[in-house]
Amino acid sequence: MPANTLLQRFVEHQRQAALLQPADKVLLAVSGGVDSVVMAHLFAKAGYTFGIAHCNFHLRGDDSNSDEDFVRALAKQYQVPFHCAEFDTTAFAKEHKLSIEEAARKQRYDFFYRTASENGYSFIATAHHLNDAIETFFINLIRGTGLAGLHGIRAKNGNVIRPLLPFTRQEIAEYASDNKLPFHEDYTNNDTLFLRNKIRHNLLPVLKDISPQFERTMAQNMVNLADAEQILHQAIAEKQRQLFHYSNDEIKISKNDIRQLVSAHTSLFEMLRPFGFNATAVNNLLSSLDSAGKQLHSATHTILIDRNDIILRPLESSPDSNEYQIVEGTVCIKVPISLTFSHSEFDGCHSLVTDSDTVIVDTAKLKYPLLLRKWRTGDRFRPFGMKGARKVSDFFKDNHLSLFEKNEKWLLCNADGKIIWIVGMRMDDSFAVTESTKEITTIKN
Repeated sequence: MPANTLLQRFVEHQRQAALLQPADKVLLAVSGGVDSVVMAHLFAKAGYTFGIAHCNFHLRGDDSNSDEDFVRALAKQYQVPFHCAEFDTTAFAKEHKLSIEEAARKQRYDFFYRTASENGYSFIATAHHLNDAIETFFINLIRGTGLAGLHGIRAKNGNVIRPLLPFTRQEIAEYASDNKLPFHEDYTNNDTLFLRNKIRHNLLPVLKDISPQFERTMAQNMVNLADAEQILHQAIAEKQRQLFHYSNDEIKISKNDIRQLVSAHTSLFEMLRPFGFNATAVNNLLSSLDSAGKQLHSATHTILIDRNDIILRPLESSPDSNEYQIVEGTVCIKVPISLTFSHSEFDGCHSLVTDSDTVIVDTAKLKYPLLLRKWRTGDRFRPFGMKGARKVSDFFKDNHLSLFEKNEKWLLCNADGKIIWIVGMRMDDSFAVTESTKEITTIKN
């Protein structure tokens, strides 16, 4: 493809998608790879005002420093401001109990947002392209998602823009070759231990072999799905106006209205999603409509199943309870105590350091919905690091807890009733990570 043709399409895309105006000042996230190097070249050729930001995560030894030197020289070549941050990402990941990928993402975007704000950049541009969007589509499809997860990566999200989104990886590589643009290869992009790389190297080539126009077909599919999502949102908003009955800070929805919904699960999921409830919670709700008194909790709200209605309340207005369900997919809860949940693949290299406020468990051993409850007479568990089981009451006694302190403790339990963790004290040894563990869940108080 002639270089000028891609440049023309690039400029036209910015105009049609209303990503930026010619006078906007843009901060380009440049790693040194072919995608971001091409993005910088296109910005320069199109005459946009920009600066370059680079993150050195110190994850690949001398290669990381070489990338930084290369991008610094690139900024000098274009005579634009260069902003660089160095991170000890491994230490940050251990400190915050994150995977390396999660830690790098947080450090990267925190730096980009701060730099843009301090230096007057209107937008932050990343070099995501069409193949990245397709990979994201399949990642979400594999993990389970609604329409919102199937339109790939958005061209604009707040002040973050993706100006290369219409272009394929091959088109970008050809542009770099035609313009003799040097770039750095990141060897970790070939590591198929990561899900995205498995999809990139193993799945997508097969699909493209079946259909040579696969990438363009997927681009149109994602546009169609985004349009369908908008239509769905309009329909859901209208149905919500009919079903939601507001009284102060409560929302009541008639059980009969729920039962008469077409595609009740999807409709209710879309209505309750803004309140923090996921698909699993909606399944539990629909299967429990006849169970008056049952409660479901999200990070911000509680649903009480009453006799004729379900009642949605902010957590501050929730009735007191000694039992709280935590559905699969929950990221954090604030009531009755603060807990956060994060998941990552286990490769044997993660730090498994725990303390009274953090436990790391084998994800496969968790059975949802989890239950957060007060201790009961007769409760038993196997304290981490010990061989035999003990009564919870004896464990409290050994730790010299007063009656008041005992009654303040919460137990996190599996759906089958087995105690996972006496929160703030000790986890059960049977949930510990082993050599056969594939994924770990980090729970923080």
